[in-house]
Amino acid sequence: MKTAYHEFYKDFKCIADKCPDSCCKEWDVVVDDDSYIKYKNADGAFGEKLRSVMTIDADGDRIFTLNNNRCPFWNKDMLCDIYINMGENALCETCKRFPRITLDYSQFQEKILSLACPEALRLMLKNGAMDKIITADNREDAEPCDYDFSVMQLLLGARQKIFAVLKNTDNDIFDCLNGIYQICLKVQSEFDGICYKSAVITEDSFIKEYGQTVNLLLQLDIMTAEWKHLLTGASKYKPNKDDILKFREYIRNYEYEYKNLIYYYIFRYFLNSIDSYDVTECFDLTALAVKSAYILQMYKFAEKGSLTADDRHRIIGLYSKEVEHSYENIEFLRDIK
Repeated sequence: MKTAYHEFYKDFKCIADKCPDSCCKEWDVVVDDDSYIKYKNADGAFGEKLRSVMTIDADGDRIFTLNNNRCPFWNKDMLCDIYINMGENALCETCKRFPRITLDYSQFQEKILSLACPEALRLMLKNGAMDKIITADNREDAEPCDYDFSVMQLLLGARQKIFAVLKNTDNDIFDCLNGIYQICLKVQSEFDGICYKSAVITEDSFIKEYGQTVNLLLQLDIMTAEWKHLLTGASKYKPNKDDILKFREYIRNYEYEYKNLIYYYIFRYFLNSIDSYDVTECFDLTALAVKSAYILQMYKFAEKGSLTADDRHRIIGLYSKEVEHSYENIEFLRDIK
């Protein structure tokens, strides 16, 4: 079976205690069955601690009980006590894999990193990061297709057209979104037998929907105090002409970050349409992520007078952590579509 991934994928290394955030806080850690057996049979005081902090959540998953929103094994030095006491192989599958994501399409696989990881995000938002894809044989046998392969070919062809739009250096952020939307609607028209017409996406439309977008994000489940604080501050701000012009001039130098952001969402989610036959869902998720990044960066730019790369990246990473990685929030967005 062929596996495709970008060059940055193999370059990723966890930066552990140097991470400005951590996947060891705020998220529940699901303990897989094999790891549970290891933990259940672990010796000594550490084994007793392992067993004492495992519980079953409302979804029936076995998880570690968080302590002040922290994994109980994330120590004061911001390192993992399971890794220290039992070795890397003792980590549960969740911790071994994150932020690596495998997208399995039976006949082939694709791999990507999660934007919720600050180090992965840093690699993926670099100028040119999405340009080079490596395809390798992973020595696994391809599985029988349970989908229409001709439809998958249609989706793969459409996705390549989307990537071409993103690679066109003459296209700004909004040119890209409009071009991608037209491609998505053309595919959706083929699926549904209906001719769909696209609306025009502009910076003005982002600004006009500023309050609506912030209020939508505030309606979602919120995990971190940092995200809540950001959205609460943004809800009190009203964009003015001067702020918009200054931000537009500033962000022009970082349009490649937005193109990479769009690329990430398309790469990760577009082929999921093989099950739903709905490519507009992927576009809506992509557009909301871009719009949220744009208006929240504008708000922070107006508040601070400038932005660092860490400021820009933190907003994108928080959105991924709070929205993209929340099943409940994705379901909410799907229901209100």
